Amino acid sequence: MLNFNISRKNAEALREKEREALVEEEAAGVKEGEQAAATVPAASGEESAGAESSAGATEAPETAPVVQEQTFTLSSRGAVFTFTNFGGGIKGAEMSGQFAVQDKENLVLLNEGEAEPIGRLTTGVDQYLDLVYAHVGDLDTDNSITFVGKTRDGLQITKTWTIGKQEGGGAASEDDGRAFRLTLDLEFENTGESSLNLEDYGLFAGSAAPLWKGEWDRHIMLFYQKDGDYKKRRVTKFKNGKKPHFQEDAGVLGYAGVSNQFFATIISPENPYDAWVWGDRRSVQLPGVAGGGSGESIRLGMSLPDKKLTPKGDNKEALSFNLYIGPKENRLLGRSGEAHDRDYGKVMNYGILSLISKFLNWLLNELFLKIFSKVSDSWGWGYSIVVLTIIIRGAMWPLQNKSTRAMKRMSKLQPQIKELREKYADDPNRMNQEMMKMYRDYGINPLGGCLPLVVQIPIFFGFYIMLQYAVELRQQPFLWVEDLALPDTVATLPFDLWFLGNGVNLLPIVMAVTMVLQMALTPKTGDKMQRNLFMMMPVIFFFFCYSFASALALYWTTSNIFAIVQMLITRRLPDPELKKKKGAAKKGFFQKLQERAEEAQKTQKALRARQMGGQGPKKPKKRGPRTGG
Repeated sequence: MLNFNISRKNAEALREKEREALVEEEAAGVKEGEQAAATVPAASGEESAGAESSAGATEAPETAPVVQEQTFTLSSRGAVFTFTNFGGGIKGAEMSGQFAVQDKENLVLLNEGEAEPIGRLTTGVDQYLDLVYAHVGDLDTDNSITFVGKTRDGLQITKTWTIGKQEGGGAASEDDGRAFRLTLDLEFENTGESSLNLEDYGLFAGSAAPLWKGEWDRHIMLFYQKDGDYKKRRVTKFKNGKKPHFQEDAGVLGYAGVSNQFFATIISPENPYDAWVWGDRRSVQLPGVAGGGSGESIRLGMSLPDKKLTPKGDNKEALSFNLYIGPKENRLLGRSGEAHDRDYGKVMNYGILSLISKFLNWLLNELFLKIFSKVSDSWGWGYSIVVLTIIIRGAMWPLQNKSTRAMKRMSKLQPQIKELREKYADDPNRMNQEMMKMYRDYGINPLGGCLPLVVQIPIFFGFYIMLQYAVELRQQPFLWVEDLALPDTVATLPFDLWFLGNGVNLLPIVMAVTMVLQMALTPKTGDKMQRNLFMMMPVIFFFFCYSFASALALYWTTSNIFAIVQMLITRRLPDPELKKKKGAAKKGFFQKLQERAEEAQKTQKALRARQMGGQGPKKPKKRGPRTGG
């Protein structure tokens, strides 16, 4: 619904000549830096092109008249977009249902603290068109708003913003992403005395800042699609680099935008064109509800296409841009990108494990939407994580079971392995050869017990990366956890712990305990040093997960409990028999690899011997031909 402070009755009486006079009045030398601090109240009931001077008629004004800022809002099911006549763009986008961290009253506001509105025209890197727009009420609809402005050199600009626009009609829905999609239709007309080129102008795409004090700088970034390739630049590049500004040829620009950990602003030309992009960073002060302190924001702008406008010509140029301003939710970005024939999926920044992360995110959403959203009003996402973990571990059950039995068989060889180590203590190569021969004779893979862990590691890191940007888990509770996207801090200490801070996070502690229990139930294989390194894993994962999202610790804890139950079941089964294979055993992969390494080592030793004075084996001397007689 469109909510603004202009009466509909007066809008119908507005005529074309009055509209042009209004545009001329606001564009005539008014600078946005002279704006008043106050905003026109929502209940004013009248449209004002500018504030009248309070001085008497005999007093000549010394400065240009001060224009008051007017704000208007367009609302959808997912967001409230606030527009301003200063720049004719989006001053801020309030996300419905998304509260600030540690706060249940203030909603997340994108482009917050930024002086420039999204969609404001620029004339260079961080240079903005000095223009106040007139709101044209008689051109508004229930889901659109129109602004008109004119520059000093005669370029008249018409901006029409439409929310939730889609072919075929229908209301904006939060499920398909239309609640966060807008279109910006720009119309340019040259009414001046000289030629103009739109390439000299640009479009500001807004800024992105951290939502809370603990958000990493690496999550704050700008991005763009250059000739079909996804490019990104983190705020740390500006922070640690020598150049305060970034400017690059973007080739054929597909889309561009800025993002923080959980939200993004994406601008996509309806018809891609050759463009350049620029960006920079600014220091911002975080509010108290976000932990206070300072953070780094990142900003982005893009150039307009090469379009020439002749002076006082009849030709007009029209451009259209599609925008997505909302959460970085994988399914919403995918549908929004498909609607505009773009691939927005890479904005999630999953990296090299994107296939695993996307699949896990899809399965997590399916479990919640199809099952647990109907089962529990508050713990649905937590149940989804638990069941997702059980599905993953269940799929790995055959591999885990085979690994456990292989480790049991290896444990029965420990007496013989000990004898080999004592017998060939002075000849490690011979000892390894005999051990490999023993494994081959009994049909044992020495790394069989590590295979489940090798498979789990990519899944673990895929889950880890996916959780970094899982906006679905923000402020979702489970058990004692208040927010699955944050550490589950249950108490705060008066001092800092080494590498852990002063927060007491319970779930990582439970995770470490379950890992120790799992290790205790695992059959003992390998030498003492290998076993000690294996027992260090609970400590490593404890530090890794302690300050991260509690959803990751919940996943790993559930995985450990599942493994413990599986091992208890496996221990009830009869122990595997240890028998030698009949016939000549084939050489395994690892034995072949070791033999090749030993052969290469022998060759290298021979070469070194020859280089050190010919002490290696000498070639026989050639004998001359024998003579008869």
